[in-house]
Amino acid sequence: MTTRQHPSSVQVLSKMIRKEYMFLSLLVLSSSCVLSALAQKNSNKPYKEYFKLPYEGKPYRLYTSTYDYSKIAAEMTAGCTDDYSKVRSIYDWICDNIDYDFTDKIHRADSCYMAGRGVCQAYCELFYRLAEASNVKVEVISGLSKDEKGYVNPRGHTWLFAYTRENHGFLLDPTWGAGLNIDGKYRKNPDRWSWFNVNPEWMLLTHLPDDAHYQLIDSPVTADEFRAMPYVNPLYRTYGISEHTLFQRAREQKLSMPTFYNMGEGIFSIVDIPLVSSLKIGQKYTFRIKMNNEREFAVINNPVLCSKQEWKNEGNGIYSLEFMPRVKSKVNFSLKDPQVAQRWNKMVEYSIEEPTAADWAIVEQHYPLCVPDVAAVVGGRDMKGWSLAGIDDYRLLKLIREQKVKELPGIYYDKGQRLEIISVPMNRRLKRGQKYTFSFRPKSGVQWAIVANRQKWYKDWAISKDGIYTVSITPERKGTLELFVMLHEGEEYWTCLAYDVE
Repeated sequence: MTTRQHPSSVQVLSKMIRKEYMFLSLLVLSSSCVLSALAQKNSNKPYKEYFKLPYEGKPYRLYTSTYDYSKIAAEMTAGCTDDYSKVRSIYDWICDNIDYDFTDKIHRADSCYMAGRGVCQAYCELFYRLAEASNVKVEVISGLSKDEKGYVNPRGHTWLFAYTRENHGFLLDPTWGAGLNIDGKYRKNPDRWSWFNVNPEWMLLTHLPDDAHYQLIDSPVTADEFRAMPYVNPLYRTYGISEHTLFQRAREQKLSMPTFYNMGEGIFSIVDIPLVSSLKIGQKYTFRIKMNNEREFAVINNPVLCSKQEWKNEGNGIYSLEFMPRVKSKVNFSLKDPQVAQRWNKMVEYSIEEPTAADWAIVEQHYPLCVPDVAAVVGGRDMKGWSLAGIDDYRLLKLIREQKVKELPGIYYDKGQRLEIISVPMNRRLKRGQKYTFSFRPKSGVQWAIVANRQKWYKDWAISKDGIYTVSITPERKGTLELFVMLHEGEEYWTCLAYDVE
């Protein structure tokens, strides 16, 4: 057996000059390692170990080392009381201090330690030597890796299995955890822990060991299956979709997912949503979301918007909604932008399949104003304002199909619920010189007015004993006529109904 020695003082001085920060980082390792288990307990991904049968195959062949890593390993793991926390501490140090060697010259642990860089083999062999010096058992795994574009590197890759107790441990990849190749430039990985204590099924989406022993699943993946499996966006997992579900769908070539956007990380997680890329008009879908803060959210099928108030609050931050797409625009789950009023930022987006006549027939049963033959009359607006104001959808549909209404007035959903309509003109376009009567019962609001061209105000309402407001107006000029409401005394007026005067 080769006796390992400490590097010479010249080597150490050279290394300190080139990689001084590596040694400075050791100053905090002792205290940070004491907190390692607690930090992991409080992290979003709790520690989990996996059963692995004893390995009986041909062991990975390591380069010979001439260094004694016992001192540096002792400093790294000072205060660690179990093998897991030692592995975590070594991983953290390597991610901080080792960069990738794009010259492909550094493959050995010793040269990797001295230079502060190396290829995947060097990362893993250095990890092995530090773990060995800490009396922790790890095994180096060789195999294939695949990137997000589906490219399988023919030169292969290496990663690790670390033991926490006999026949139990977990997978990790310090090379991928340490950094990323972004547009040809090396960048430190801001999410290093995504490649530490990795679920075996998740690892198999991008890592295929040469020896199936290291797959750690009952039905091993073949090389052909591995190459055929589609890329799985990490956002799926970040938003709460289980790794097992994602692995099974990828393996079965059934990973047709909606489009995910990353602005919602930490704000919400998915309990149950349609895991398909497109939805069908007329079919009901369940959305269940767990909110981690008080942000406003909605399912939007423009112009239809189902806001938080329309979802069922199940408690513990979980909200559910049964939703039927009813127009051909995309469906998305969105969060309200806290900085910009009226802006919704989409988090999950679905396309819509081309609807059939049967699909539209189902929509008409539930949302009669969304069917295509009345869409032009409706004007592409969310029609909930009319129903909230007391106008039955089927009554409107009858008027439209009898051609008594050519284009509905504009009604503003959030203000439409402020009144109960008794009788108002149902055509958007009014004629100059013709008399029109407006009659409604307010549900809220302190003052009401009809305004012509934002200039002439009509506030002289006849108010009946049962609280019905009525006024008759004859528009005199071309332009606009709007029903306004003041919600609170002294505040501005808001539009409820909008007409065009010809």
